[in-house]
Amino acid sequence: MDYYKISAEQVFKELDCTAKGLSDDDAHERQKEHGLNRLETKSKINPIKIFIDQFKSFIIYILLFAVVFALLTEHYIDSVIILAILIANALIGFFQELNAQRSLEALKKLTTIQANVYRDGHLLKVDSKDLVPGDVIYLEAGDKVPADCRIIEATRLKVEESALTGESVPADKDREVIANTVQIGDQSNMLFSSTTVVEGTVKAIVVATGMKTEIGKITHMLREVEQEMTPLQRRLDSFGKKLGIAVIIICIIVLLTHLTKGFLTTGTITIGDIMAFVFIAIALAVAAVPTGLPAVVTIALSIGVQRLLKQKALVKNLSSVETLGSCDVICTDKTGTLTKNEMTVEKACTLDGEATLIGSGYDPEGKVQGKIDPKLFTIGLICNNASLYKDDESSSWKITGDPTEGALLVSAKKAGLKECSLKRIDELPFDSSRKLMSVLIEEGKKLVCYTKGAPDQLLKRCTHAMKGGKKVKLTSAMQKEILKQNDDYSKKALRVLAFAYKDVKDKKSFTEKELVFVGMQAMIDPPRPDVIDSIAVAHGAGIRVIMITGDYKETAKAIANQIGIAGEVITGSDVEKMSDKQLEKALKENTNIFARVIPEHKQRIVAALQRLKYTVAMTGDGVNDAPALKKANIGIAVGSGTEVAKEASDFVLLDDSFTHIVHAVEQGRGIYDNIQKSIMLLLSGNVGEVLIIFLAALMGANLPLTAILLLWINMVTDGAPALAYSVDPYGDGIMKRKPKPHDEAILPRSKALLIFVLGVIGTTVALMMFYLFGGRSIIESNVIYAQTLVFNFVVIYEMILVFLIRKDYGVKFFSNKWIWFSVVGSLALQGVLMYTPAREWFKIVGMDLFGLGVLAVAGISFYCLSMIYYFIVHRKMHSTGPI
Repeated sequence: MDYYKISAEQVFKELDCTAKGLSDDDAHERQKEHGLNRLETKSKINPIKIFIDQFKSFIIYILLFAVVFALLTEHYIDSVIILAILIANALIGFFQELNAQRSLEALKKLTTIQANVYRDGHLLKVDSKDLVPGDVIYLEAGDKVPADCRIIEATRLKVEESALTGESVPADKDREVIANTVQIGDQSNMLFSSTTVVEGTVKAIVVATGMKTEIGKITHMLREVEQEMTPLQRRLDSFGKKLGIAVIIICIIVLLTHLTKGFLTTGTITIGDIMAFVFIAIALAVAAVPTGLPAVVTIALSIGVQRLLKQKALVKNLSSVETLGSCDVICTDKTGTLTKNEMTVEKACTLDGEATLIGSGYDPEGKVQGKIDPKLFTIGLICNNASLYKDDESSSWKITGDPTEGALLVSAKKAGLKECSLKRIDELPFDSSRKLMSVLIEEGKKLVCYTKGAPDQLLKRCTHAMKGGKKVKLTSAMQKEILKQNDDYSKKALRVLAFAYKDVKDKKSFTEKELVFVGMQAMIDPPRPDVIDSIAVAHGAGIRVIMITGDYKETAKAIANQIGIAGEVITGSDVEKMSDKQLEKALKENTNIFARVIPEHKQRIVAALQRLKYTVAMTGDGVNDAPALKKANIGIAVGSGTEVAKEASDFVLLDDSFTHIVHAVEQGRGIYDNIQKSIMLLLSGNVGEVLIIFLAALMGANLPLTAILLLWINMVTDGAPALAYSVDPYGDGIMKRKPKPHDEAILPRSKALLIFVLGVIGTTVALMMFYLFGGRSIIESNVIYAQTLVFNFVVIYEMILVFLIRKDYGVKFFSNKWIWFSVVGSLALQGVLMYTPAREWFKIVGMDLFGLGVLAVAGISFYCLSMIYYFIVHRKMHSTGPI
């Protein structure tokens, strides 16, 4: 029901209650019907589910199948090693995500809110969870609104609603009926759960609790929003499926080829033949699947999480780290994210001229540039109920009370005024009909009235003005000049207050008539100092920035112009009238500013961008941002934001700096590059291994590499450098390139072709060695010698690949000591395996000097051929289409 459309008396009748409140018995019965006044949260952390989720990958499914197959064919060492790798990978991801979720739970702990409620005519304190519809509550400045309420009585009431509506200025509230249908931000006779009273007192009747409040509706919307798969998840899933299909096809071809050849040669197929061919298939599967990839991806993301935590960003799940690197649109709330959420006086003017105030926010450090009558600032200081103080814990300046009045205290300090010690005799509080506030002050032996308010209303009550330091008659020309200045400020989205005074004979003469106009102060919630540069960096990185706010159109446009967001402005009412197709068209036509929007609009905007194939990051801090945060590909809640926003997000910034979002994008891009490098290294080696096994099997020759040798290569030799890529520095210009296309595969065409060509070159060299040095022999020792040569060559050529791939990303040669440690370590482990009894387990032999010479020639040949291709063909390619 629209309670704002009916009178308070009708609300009492509708809810069957009175202004004295409910009885305890009645409240208890209503609680049975309506439930507790709290939001239904999602289920607690489930460690088992988090652990199981680590195995949900097509590549891991293939490896699990290989484990089972190896057990069935009694290859126990292979199965144990693969299984150990999978469990280790799962544990890394499990503990990282579990810790992140527990950190978020710690952030979410809230103190119990107490509410002042009338029960049986007496004002009592009860837990807010025990409120029911029909309860009458009393609130004053500083209280949090515990439920949705209809106002009964209000005295100079102002409520901070930015968490719900996005407006930075507190809303004036009263009890008057509203005839027309209006949005939440314009329902001036209603209070909403989780907003805060900043000034005045109010008596109100609870009309909705728990999930039926506006916040409850938003929480319900969150459940209906499907979580989008991250770009990395989508690409790895697609990559894994393609790889799995390729492995199956190759295995079937090899199996059918061998079975057909065996049948044509002997006329029969034995169980032993089938088992031999199955063993070849297992070898191919192990060769084709990058066994170390799950661990590499998990560790790269984990390192990214730690790096982001140092930059004050808490990551809730690992896959989210990379998604920011792929985003090409950031939809950002204005209040508290792009702006400081601290009203600041920027201009002051009198009939003698204008001054500019230096500094922003509540920090009183700054000055007034220009000569201005100090009386202007004196009135702002005295006609004021706010207070300004320095927080010892954060060393930052804060206010209590109305942000507008807080801004006037700061401007007075910048003008060199000290705190007011004058005695206040009386006050005429602000109300929405007069749009004025006046105080009666005792200055020595005389009484003075100081007044502030809306310029048009205050001018009507002025007969004189201050000009040239003297009190003069206020002429119509002066009034036009003042109103024109007011209009100029308003067009820049500045909020303007006018100031006046008069000497009063006695208390009875304390009226807002025959005032003397002094001047005006114009203020705005200013942009954060680092936002302009951050948005410029985002634009340079090919990222579109869209402002979505509940604030007014003029304010949104003015702030957007200041910080570098260009484009058309659309209001929430415009969005309401648009179809999905029309909204998509508006977004295509460079609409980058949305004003006066509600939660449903934000969701529609994000969904429209996703239909246009954008990868969307959404930032925000309010309850009204939560559904869009969850719908977006990546949701970023700021640390000072509401718990509902944090619950819906993928990232939580531990402070509110927009700059950290840009840093996170850079981290995401760098992490994606490092994962891509690891995939290239693992795959380029695997392509060579598959081709070596596949071609040898097709030719009916001995296997150049056995399953356990392949596993050693994949996990020990190329696994260590692939892991070392996780801490590789990012290449030059990482934030000067466009985001990856939405449909781009995990490897662009040019990079996929590079690893394929390198694999073919490596295969050619390996097979030549194998056949020249005993691979076709029927003598087992000769075959083992040839296998050992191929085994060592593959290790060497993969070490060469480590540096070839890094070169393709513009990373400096000596910039990562861990790469060098991993390469030297891998070669050292290879030496240990070759020249200790451990070689017996792997059925290889130690290399003599001749063999080492052969390996040196083979390695140099591979390097030279690879560099020829790299410089002649690869560097000239610019295609990045999907494979």
